[in-house]
Amino acid sequence: MSYFLSITGSPTKFSKSGFLLRSIGVILEQRAVDFRAIHALDLPVDEPATRRIAAQFVADTVEQIELASTIVIVTPANKESSPTLLTTLLNLLPDNIFSGKPVLLFVTGGFSDHVALLERTLGDLFFRLGTKTFAARLHIGTGSWIIVGDDRPRLSRAAEREIANALDLVLQPLRPEEYSAA
Repeated sequence: MSYFLSITGSPTKFSKSGFLLRSIGVILEQRAVDFRAIHALDLPVDEPATRRIAAQFVADTVEQIELASTIVIVTPANKESSPTLLTTLLNLLPDNIFSGKPVLLFVTGGFSDHVALLERTLGDLFFRLGTKTFAARLHIGTGSWIIVGDDRPRLSRAAEREIANALDLVLQPLRPEEYSAA
């Protein structure tokens, strides 16, 4: 069974990336698509005592990528323009592992210019992994969230629609029978 696989750096429970992952999961659930996530934060540090566990983590990640139909990269924009945890994991993956798979890039926070900057900064790495171009790239900035009182943030309707459209763009060739009638 194929599924959408998200690879993230460190989406804590209360981070925008964490809320975004939940929102993507809900959208895909409505479309009867399985969604899984791998968090680079779970990769053990490279020390002799944890090297075997780290190697197994990378092997499991490779297996999940091979079974996935689509890769969704979720990362916050940051001043360095290179998400360290995510980059560390991606550097451990074999060449062309993303080849033939659509890759979506969702960037939270920062400014919309950070998406292009991040794409340019990580371009060689994604090219090595087999991604020549992103199927979609989206900026989910501060204005894309609705926060009321102490409730958890939720996506604005416009942001949710934009994310749903990006996901549907990738789903269309994967499920032509569903989209030919639409």
